[in-house]
Amino acid sequence: MRPAVDRDDLGAWLLKANPAVWDLRGFLDAGERRLTSWAVRPGYRSALMRPDDRVVFWVSGDGRSGFERGIWGLGAVLAPAEPWHDAERGFWTDEGSRHGVRARVEVDVRLLEEPVTAASLRAAGVLDLEVQRQPFAANPSFVSTAQLARLAELLPDWPVPATGAGAVER
Repeated sequence: MRPAVDRDDLGAWLLKANPAVWDLRGFLDAGERRLTSWAVRPGYRSALMRPDDRVVFWVSGDGRSGFERGIWGLGAVLAPAEPWHDAERGFWTDEGSRHGVRARVEVDVRLLEEPVTAASLRAAGVLDLEVQRQPFAANPSFVSTAQLARLAELLPDWPVPATGAGAVER
């Protein structure tokens, strides 16, 4: 069986945040606008993550949190995924800790001024992202090269990744 994603068709990794398991409100209230690491499930996908791979940051959930689902940030992978332990929880809630995520990837993801909502994506005919078809799948998800080309019209310019100077780990 062929894996769902391979490097030949990878446009970007998609990292999902569910406000029920990661405190997006607390992150924003702390004045944060940049992610420097993210929890991912160990496996073939996280093993494929490489420095300079593009990253799309997606907020999921049922909308009751007050945050609209959709693309909230753009960035890049800075280092391969590595084992991670709960010693530094950051904005992960108790619910997030129960999900058993045991790897992290170093990233530089900057939040957009305004998210590109799931409704905006549907209106533009973007209906086939893995996160739309399988919203409960584990991190990381992915965007194919063809999908990323279609998203380009809806997204701002991709930020240039920082080298970590002054970054706050999350």
